[in-house]
Amino acid sequence: MTTVQAFSSLPLLLVLLLQLITTTSAQAPDIINILEKPGQFTVLIRLLRSTGVANQLNGEFHKSNTGFTLFAPPDKAFSDLRSGTINSLSDLQKVQLIQYHILATFVTVSNFQTLSNPVPTQAGDTSAGEFPLNVTSSGKEVEISTGVVNATVGSTVYSDDQLAIYQVDKVLLPLDIFRGYKPPVPVIASPPLPAKVDKSGAANLITHGMLVLYLGISVTIAAAFAL
Repeated sequence: MTTVQAFSSLPLLLVLLLQLITTTSAQAPDIINILEKPGQFTVLIRLLRSTGVANQLNGEFHKSNTGFTLFAPPDKAFSDLRSGTINSLSDLQKVQLIQYHILATFVTVSNFQTLSNPVPTQAGDTSAGEFPLNVTSSGKEVEISTGVVNATVGSTVYSDDQLAIYQVDKVLLPLDIFRGYKPPVPVIASPPLPAKVDKSGAANLITHGMLVLYLGISVTIAAAFAL
């Protein structure tokens, strides 16, 4: 191959390389972009970013042959936690908390029943007292138990052949970090108190009414005699 031929082939190679990079990038889902669309996962997004788990997960899409499954608690689930629960965690515990919501395998709704408990997560050890995650399913109903909380898998936020994201109604609290955790006591609204009646005012109103009635009768009688 001459030098001229080599240089003439270079643009074609660059085009092919660019197409390969573009195709690969297009195929890999971006977890942050996916979660931003519904508008109800702002706390989860912040934790995914601050812990670096989002970048780690996006980078592993290119290397994984099994895909990933993410359980996504909405903002309401975080607000239902006891005040200061997340802020009291160390940086390592925040990473473990987010990793605990991730399975290193792509799971469809119908395949939850095939999982063996305890289900391994990205957080690591599944032994008792560490990071066990137990999943039970019946048809399309899927329940998750962490040893601290029981959560229900809700709607599918996103699903392709690499990533499945399911909304869960509670933050999955691993036993290793939240042993002894007690949820906040729900505030029960008190029934409205009956309106107070001003007895003196009521008495004055009755007296005034009787006086008006008496005057009215007197005028009527006087008018009758005048005729």
